[in-house]
Amino acid sequence: MNYRKFDLKKDKEAVYRILNECGWVHDIKKDKYLNAFLPKANTLVHDVNGEAEVMVTSSNGTIRYQDKTLKLSAITGLTASLLARKQGFAGKLTATRLALDAEKGAEVGALCIFDQGYYNKLGFGNGNYEKIVCFTPATLKINRKVKTPVRLTGKDFAKIHKNRVNRMPNHCAVTLPEYTTEAEMGEKEKHIGFGYFDKENNLTHHLWLSGKGKEQGPFWIQWMAYENLDQLMDLLALLKSFEEQVIMIRMVEPALIQMQDFIEKPFQVRAMTRKAENQNYIFSTAFWQLRILNLQKCMKKTHLNCADFSFNLQLTDPIGKFVVEDIKWHGIAGDYVITLGNNSSAKKGKQKDLPTLTASVGAFTRMWFGILPASSLVYSDGIKASEELLKKLDRAFLLPPAHVNWGF
Repeated sequence: MNYRKFDLKKDKEAVYRILNECGWVHDIKKDKYLNAFLPKANTLVHDVNGEAEVMVTSSNGTIRYQDKTLKLSAITGLTASLLARKQGFAGKLTATRLALDAEKGAEVGALCIFDQGYYNKLGFGNGNYEKIVCFTPATLKINRKVKTPVRLTGKDFAKIHKNRVNRMPNHCAVTLPEYTTEAEMGEKEKHIGFGYFDKENNLTHHLWLSGKGKEQGPFWIQWMAYENLDQLMDLLALLKSFEEQVIMIRMVEPALIQMQDFIEKPFQVRAMTRKAENQNYIFSTAFWQLRILNLQKCMKKTHLNCADFSFNLQLTDPIGKFVVEDIKWHGIAGDYVITLGNNSSAKKGKQKDLPTLTASVGAFTRMWFGILPASSLVYSDGIKASEELLKKLDRAFLLPPAHVNWGF
């Protein structure tokens, strides 16, 4: 297939048509994703009949593995026009984008999914469940007086982005470039932000909401950023202060807490609102996926609290058949000797006296990030190993819950 870099001047009309047909963009002049995001990101297009009909874009970021930082290729957009569907263009262009990013040093790839299954053919595996919390502010149990915040606007995007980058870290947390924050802030008619500054005028904690202009909500919290859990309590107290007007707030549960601990009578309120438009409830879904792009570098940054042990890894990677021939990187399939422990490693080859794990790259990535234990992935993802090796792997990857904590 042919591919080339996105050119805003040349491709704006065609890419707008693609984005409009899939329902993402409705204003060619004002939309930040089209006019500001795509030109700064790593955006590729595929031409059909002389015009761009398929688009994929990635952003260079980071993803945490416990206390280490890995280079990330985040797929931040993929779509094909209605005339270019079901022909393999989108999958090949995405594989090509990932391959180019891997050649430039990306160690992990991640993306959000429209449904499960499509990206598995490129080696991706499901990430952790994220909990979506829908609650009435009046039900929040926050025993502190609300502090008066500062109003934030689009002009504050640099300070807002800095606060997001410096937020309280967690396993699997993603960070993307500044232009992503600027674009994600959306339109001033629909979005609003509030935050708190320290004595040096640094933004220390804030939240950004969509739903502005609706008398009773619902408000959707696009993100919150805070440096410690005490600051998170400030933000929850701020949300509670909306209680006399707003009846619904929806958000992804923050990492390191359970929101149910901070909601008054959650089961009773859920029952009382069961058939209401603004039902109070918590539900879970796995809406992001990830995969390893460079096994040796990922293992080098892996430090586990277990006794050292080694095994052979027979790794399969389906992405290779989708990457165009002129790119050297065609996935990471092959035979490796893996050592896990305080100092882990991956080396090409086999060792006769070691047990063997057979796995797809998606399954191995899920195990490595602690999404599911190896013994469970036998049934969901088809990995194979002896019972003894599976038990060792289960103990090795007892990791904190994985949450990306950044929309993309």
